[in-house]
Amino acid sequence: MVLFLLLAALAGPPAPSVTGPRETTSTHPVYGFRARGAVSFRCAFDSVRLHRCAARYSQTLVIGSHVLRVRAVGRRGALSRTTTVRVVVVAPVPALQVNAPIAVGPGAGVPVPYRATVWVPTTADGMLVRLLNGVVTGRIPVGVAGRSGDLDSAIEIRDVIWSASDRGARISAVDPSTGAVIRTVPVADRPGGLVAGNSGLLYAFHFLQGAITRIDTTTGTATRLQRPDVRATGIAYGFVGAGALWLLTTAPAQLLELDPTTAAVRRTIALRPPFAPKRTFIETWSLAYADDALWLTLPNHDAVARVDAITGMVRYIQLRYGRPFGIAVGAGSAWLATDRAVVRLDEKTGEVTRRRVPTAGPELRLHVDRVRLRLGMGHQLRPGDPRRSALTVA
Repeated sequence: MVLFLLLAALAGPPAPSVTGPRETTSTHPVYGFRARGAVSFRCAFDSVRLHRCAARYSQTLVIGSHVLRVRAVGRRGALSRTTTVRVVVVAPVPALQVNAPIAVGPGAGVPVPYRATVWVPTTADGMLVRLLNGVVTGRIPVGVAGRSGDLDSAIEIRDVIWSASDRGARISAVDPSTGAVIRTVPVADRPGGLVAGNSGLLYAFHFLQGAITRIDTTTGTATRLQRPDVRATGIAYGFVGAGALWLLTTAPAQLLELDPTTAAVRRTIALRPPFAPKRTFIETWSLAYADDALWLTLPNHDAVARVDAITGMVRYIQLRYGRPFGIAVGAGSAWLATDRAVVRLDEKTGEVTRRRVPTAGPELRLHVDRVRLRLGMGHQLRPGDPRRSALTVA
């Protein structure tokens, strides 16, 4: 027993654990060291020559990547193995300025701007809310009250507001000048995001299904397209050549380019982020198209991807602002809503240019240079300051 204790003392303490940020905007991050049996520590940033350090340690770092090395020192001076921690100091991102939230009703869905108004489906009560100058001026029953996890959405095509009811399995058309429901189209269960195609056509995917609804908005005729063995999470329409319908799927995570008439697959782009997932929530969530590129969100990886619609090349961008959900693109920026923040990225480089930490996430709608933001399944829309960003509510 005595020999065992002597050998343990000579062997030194175990490698220390290190607490503190791995990515930070602070140039003076603080780190803590712990190791059983340690009486002191030796450490250094960006050097293999270590010096004495307290159990709580900080030093000035420049923006960029750094390596922190730490060893524990035992009672007889025996050293532990080295613990290595990679630390990235990033430049602070300017805040995205927003104005006061606007209460619209329970479960605000994906809104759409139209001229001086904004139309917001409220999922929890099946209403379509009309805003004028930030004031609620009308509530129109268009759907069925939804459950937690449901999400209604709206779009404008040829001066008509179309609203999909997730729980109600219907898509309704509303005259924005009178607020009258002029058409209701029964569709498959769980109609998700709405996109406009060529010739006044409307497309809707159905959440975690292979069904796609195509509606001729002139006649109201609905056609059901089907992709077998597909679990869809997003939809977009690309106006390249004769046009292409894009479907985002999960399990497996992939992007399908489809014929808009038949839903035949023209191209399959596998989505394989080059970094490990942080959770097993859902692989993909939202899809947007602009300027010959598709942007999509990857909640499991805290990442987004930009896909060149011509070449199919994929660029992955990992973020640090929570799980990414809704995304909208245009006017030189990609706008991202996570479960913790609103982030603006450069449309070409993916660099974060602005951020805002609101109370919730996560859906966006972009119209030209105006963004409509839904914060969670809550009761509010939060507009941005048009003088400081493209985030506005008419």
